[in-house]
Amino acid sequence: MTFKNEKVLEFYEQLPFNIYGDLKSAEEQIKKFDPIKIYPELGKIFSEYEKIKIIDFGCGGGWLVNSISYHHGDKAEVTGVDFNPVVIKYANELKDKLKLNAKFISSDLFTFKSEIKYDLIISLGVLHHTNNCHEAIKSICREGKKNSFMFLGLYHKYGRKPFLEYFKEMNNKSEGYKFEKYKKLHKNIKDEKKLYSWFRDQVLHPHETQHTFEEISQVLIEEKYNIQSCSLNKFKKIENLEEIFLKEKEQYQYSLNKIKNCEYFPGFFITIAKKE
Repeated sequence: MTFKNEKVLEFYEQLPFNIYGDLKSAEEQIKKFDPIKIYPELGKIFSEYEKIKIIDFGCGGGWLVNSISYHHGDKAEVTGVDFNPVVIKYANELKDKLKLNAKFISSDLFTFKSEIKYDLIISLGVLHHTNNCHEAIKSICREGKKNSFMFLGLYHKYGRKPFLEYFKEMNNKSEGYKFEKYKKLHKNIKDEKKLYSWFRDQVLHPHETQHTFEEISQVLIEEKYNIQSCSLNKFKKIENLEEIFLKEKEQYQYSLNKIKNCEYFPGFFITIAKKE
């Protein structure tokens, strides 16, 4: 099995996800935003280690990898992996500009092998674009050592649906029209190139799948990862997985309300798990 769906690779070679109009803008954003403030749950994981080895699968333009390296390079050794050589070149240029010790590798995640086992595996918004999301999860799980953490972000089956329906109604409209509608939802990104890369990724992507927390939990449990928390209950301690399985269908109405109020919510959820 291979990640390299040629249509997906071509799509990202044309415009990689989450890159800025110029390296200077990207550099300024990395300096400005500590990723632990954006993802506080990462901070909780970091606090368990004096030194932590991290790998990010589907690192794209390297924002998260380079940001962790910039703000926490004394503690974190970070590697980014992506199948798109164009975006790895961009990530390396940014790394060199900031004089960071991050590492980037151009590789298919299904065939990636490392002699190193990692303390934290990250994959955000990537595996639902592979040929087989479940097998992709299993592949990256194997790179974790005992007691390692998984920080996994995917499109949600119910939470994603209103967003897709909203843009499906515009099937007969131009790409420019859809982009203007997307801008009205996603008001926080000011860099036009970055915003357009997000729009393409979330609206025009040639391949994606959607998943439930229940489904993904079972895959992780089979790989000997214990579920710790998830964004669906705001990362509160999970007392009973079944309660979240029942509640997650409410994500459809939550997402629908967001769209009706012209608020950005693409239907994304994060699961945190720890390896036995």
